[in-house]
Amino acid sequence: MSYLISRSEKKRQAKQIESLAMELADLSAQQIKKLPCDDFLKQELIAAHSLKAGARKRQIKYITKQIREIDPEPLRNFLEERKGSHLKKNAEFHELERLRDDIISDVLAAADEAFHEDTTLGPDWPSPALEMALSLFPGLDEMAVRKSALRFSRSRKITYTREIFRALQAAATAAKLQKE
Repeated sequence: MSYLISRSEKKRQAKQIESLAMELADLSAQQIKKLPCDDFLKQELIAAHSLKAGARKRQIKYITKQIREIDPEPLRNFLEERKGSHLKKNAEFHELERLRDDIISDVLAAADEAFHEDTTLGPDWPSPALEMALSLFPGLDEMAVRKSALRFSRSRKITYTREIFRALQAAATAAKLQKE
């Protein structure tokens, strides 16, 4: 099962990159010169300083388009180091949310399939999203996530989605600490 990115997700990602572009445009010229990107983007960011209102918005949109064509991660890291930016943390948070939603989609699909086959859904339901989460976060408690997802598929109580998210967040934090 391959995952296509929904239009809503694409819009959210575009908004995140636009926020990044706005923060970059607010940097001083000296800070912009230190950015880990090409000179063209640096010049466009510096040009945004002298613009007002609508012209600045158009310039930000243009910068956003340019950032989409490169990897924005080094720019987020730069902002986090320089300004304590929350953009990277927000991106990580949204990635965990997306992963949780994919796990929920997998269990709901498995539950629907089990219903049509007139069987009960066991704790070993297939989930590519959970496999991906386990590869990203080796310390993830797989059985706890499976149990919460299974409970959600039966009751639709949001409490169980929160449990999944907390397990993913804890595993992500542990993986981040191991890297440092």
